[in-house]
Amino acid sequence: MIIAIQTDDLPWPKGAHPDASAPRWAKVIEAYGHHVRWVDVYRPDILEQLHGCHGFLWRHAHVTEMRHMAHRLLPVIEQDMGLVVYPDQRTSWHYDDKIVQSYLFDAHQIPAPKTWVWYDREGALEWCAKEAEFPIVVKLWAGAGSVNVRLVQTVDEAQRHVRQMFDHGMYASDSSQSTRERAKQFLRNLRARLRLGTVMNLPDPYWDAHYRYALFQEWLPGNEFDTRVTVIGNRAFGFRRFNRQGDFRASGSGHLDWNPKQVDPAFVKLAFTIAERLGTQSCAMDGLYRDGEAVACEISYTYSSSAVRECPGHWRLVKTASEPDQLEWCEGQLHPESAQIQDFLQRLEATS
Repeated sequence: MIIAIQTDDLPWPKGAHPDASAPRWAKVIEAYGHHVRWVDVYRPDILEQLHGCHGFLWRHAHVTEMRHMAHRLLPVIEQDMGLVVYPDQRTSWHYDDKIVQSYLFDAHQIPAPKTWVWYDREGALEWCAKEAEFPIVVKLWAGAGSVNVRLVQTVDEAQRHVRQMFDHGMYASDSSQSTRERAKQFLRNLRARLRLGTVMNLPDPYWDAHYRYALFQEWLPGNEFDTRVTVIGNRAFGFRRFNRQGDFRASGSGHLDWNPKQVDPAFVKLAFTIAERLGTQSCAMDGLYRDGEAVACEISYTYSSSAVRECPGHWRLVKTASEPDQLEWCEGQLHPESAQIQDFLQRLEATS
């Protein structure tokens, strides 16, 4: 079979990105005796490049240009050309969209922090004043590594966020830079562009503009770490991520614990439940406790490959008549790309 791959190398000062999946995919595919065709999704003849191929893989990131291209192209390749795709739509259409994920969790009755999404300015302001309980978490719909996630303590702070979102919007919610500093930077950029008569660049090319909505989420105190469980097929890889010093956020902290004995099986079972209900090929879940209950905060189809690879083993879900969700431990490290390709080739063979 011929399998097309789009490279996922992001700009890296030392050459190939160390966390790229495409090179590993290619090695595994060729080891199984199949052929790899490298393609370029940014060329106008991308559909012609895919003629004769049986499958297509692209680990697209949350970079704005990748997001837009993936949303436009991947449904056509999967649904209209009929290729087996990784990630498929059920796996990735909700990627890096916290609003969509809150709706999905609610629709599938997945335990998660309470979330409020407002599209009405006055309604949001009134809710902040009369019903919201503080502290409360404010988020933008996109962002990875805890970017665009803040904890607000008072009604005034929450209402300022609402007014900014509905009056002017923002590109990123960066707590390391004050609102005044961001405003000065924005005005300097705007004046320079007006003088030159050119289109204004985004302050950060990785993020979209956010405006005319407000996203609040229940604050869950007492969590010194979150639990990241990555499900690939019937394999679950788990580890704990400890919070940054003096911060409530764990994602992107780099403080990881891969000891499987410290991973609560409740999070492993919850991640398996999410993957099954959503029908995903791959799903990484960030879990926290709410009064002792395991809940899911966010999910993502893609993740740090090296962090998963460091897991000393993985769990498999064994379903029997007496125990429908028994966990079985499988010792030994495994490249996530190897697991992804094993499942991908099984799908290809089943549809050929």
